[in-house]
Amino acid sequence: MLVKIFYFCVKAVNKIAGLPFSFSNDGEDFVLLKYLSKIKDGKYLDIGSHKPVRGSNTFLFYLLGWKGVCIDPLPNLQNKYKLIRRRDKFINAAVFGSNSSNHTDLNFYYYKNHTDNSTFDPERVKQLSDTFGREPSAVIPVPKTNVSEIISSNQEFFKKNAEIHLLSLDIEGFEIDILKDFFSQNIFPWAVCVEEIGQTAESLIEGDIHKLMKNNGYILGSRTFLSSIYIFKHQLKNLPSDYIKELDI
Repeated sequence: MLVKIFYFCVKAVNKIAGLPFSFSNDGEDFVLLKYLSKIKDGKYLDIGSHKPVRGSNTFLFYLLGWKGVCIDPLPNLQNKYKLIRRRDKFINAAVFGSNSSNHTDLNFYYYKNHTDNSTFDPERVKQLSDTFGREPSAVIPVPKTNVSEIISSNQEFFKKNAEIHLLSLDIEGFEIDILKDFFSQNIFPWAVCVEEIGQTAESLIEGDIHKLMKNNGYILGSRTFLSSIYIFKHQLKNLPSDYIKELDI
């Protein structure tokens, strides 16, 4: 009920004042909506979902009637998702690709004052220390899962064909391993929003993630400050969005 009231308030402000609402950090949800609007009963998988509203790449789609699975290792998020996003399933766990899932010594470095910096990547920890002077508040244990387990245990969302309209991926350093696992299982989300730290729009095409996406049939649809949005070319012409008509495809 609270979410419905909030949604109608957002629509009212948008209609009266003409103010757009984006919940993502850099407007990723608005860009994604250009490609994914008019999809009914949409499904998303949000890996590294963080908070249920602020900074979320999927909450706007939740307001539009979509649902899906949100996964994050941060503590104290379960009840927030249960209260605000009841159609979704929240999993408090870390997701690893097959190249790293067997590592038993991976530590979760938790940043209490900058929770979006929390990571399993020791190199990222060093970078945050050198660049911003940020040090982890604690190292905490978290349960682990992988792509295969996520899909097989959530058939009520993704069914047998594992059709995912939107994959949002923000896990501070392990993105490419997880993407490889999706593709090795012949799972190709229609749109992928993935964080690529340290890249500009020009340098992006030389990065490993861009090369992997291109080799698996994706085009680079857009770039925000930290995130890249890739669209599965095979589905591009089938998208019902009116904005697709503006593209030369």
